[in-house]
Amino acid sequence: MKQVQIIVPFDKTETVFDFLHSVLDIKNIMKLNADNAHLIQFRISDDAVLETIEGLKSRGVGVEYGFIDILDIKASLPRDSSDETKENRIQREATQSVEEIYASVKKQTELSFDFIAFIILSAVMAGIGLIQNNVVIIVASMLLSPLMGPMLGIALGYVIKDWDLSAKGTYNEMIALLLSFAVGAILAILMPILQPDMLAGVLADWGDGAVQNITLTEITRRGILFSNLDIGIAIFSGAAVAVSVTKGDMSSLVGVAISAALMPPAVNVGMMITLGILAGSWSAVVIGILSFLLLTMNIILIAVAAYFMFRIKKVTVIADKSATWTAVTQFTSSSTSDLYHTRAPVATPAEAVPVATFTPVEDTTPSEPEVSTELEPESNDEEPSNG
Repeated sequence: MKQVQIIVPFDKTETVFDFLHSVLDIKNIMKLNADNAHLIQFRISDDAVLETIEGLKSRGVGVEYGFIDILDIKASLPRDSSDETKENRIQREATQSVEEIYASVKKQTELSFDFIAFIILSAVMAGIGLIQNNVVIIVASMLLSPLMGPMLGIALGYVIKDWDLSAKGTYNEMIALLLSFAVGAILAILMPILQPDMLAGVLADWGDGAVQNITLTEITRRGILFSNLDIGIAIFSGAAVAVSVTKGDMSSLVGVAISAALMPPAVNVGMMITLGILAGSWSAVVIGILSFLLLTMNIILIAVAAYFMFRIKKVTVIADKSATWTAVTQFTSSSTSDLYHTRAPVATPAEAVPVATFTPVEDTTPSEPEVSTELEPESNDEEPSNG
């Protein structure tokens, strides 16, 4: 359930009200009067958010004039049973407005201290899991990894034609991958201390490089050229993450991040290439290169699949405010009256913009008596004697 509130000027209230009531069939619309505008509030189900907001924007609300605010309602009494009586249908459209989807994705695309910290921590955990061949630790690293956020920004940016969002997602994704490569390289340098016989074990598992002769471990598994199943996992992951975003259920990203498995191959790239260079082993370098190809394939297919799922969910271009958009503070009333508001007469320009004047404060302190500089003549009058 969502609560939508709209701020519109007086002369647009009737048009917006009639559209909501007659076209969108919205009930229980409440209108509040302010000094310079009207506030219209109503509640709608999640399924009707996209249609309602797009319809309002097509009438100019939020584009040519006014504001639209969308608020989440956790619970509401009495419970609205109107949705239960409606004919059940499979809804393809997103249950969130484009603006809500954009705000959610943009928040995950931002480069922040927390984003960098999660990248480094998840990369360290993934490296330790690869070295120890421990699936539990690798899965834990996937849960921490925020690599999916910038990829969503890339896909959504292309859908809504926000090239800044796509560029920001690409830039931050590259930074995250470089940090993952760097963590893998540092682990490779520390390998003689952490696991002295690790490289010998990896090369023994690798054999002669033939797929049928490779003993699959968490490292060598990501050093094999990806199969059709890997391609399918990447496509389904990208589609699933787009559905979860348009639904507003970001908890689904946890499962998607596990299936996509972006962080382990990224760490494997830096670790095996560095280890192969230091030890002079071309086989280790090959494992790193193949891990990089697997990572690249995952990123491309996830972004493409998310793009097409956004289109299937009817996510459209965000309508920006026009050059003639009027802010609420610029709304003025007129001398006419209508069904919704009795308006005060408009002030004349001279009255509307009064000229500020400054009046100095009067000095209320008592003035001291002036001292005369002239000498008064002495009086020669004597008191009469009693004799």
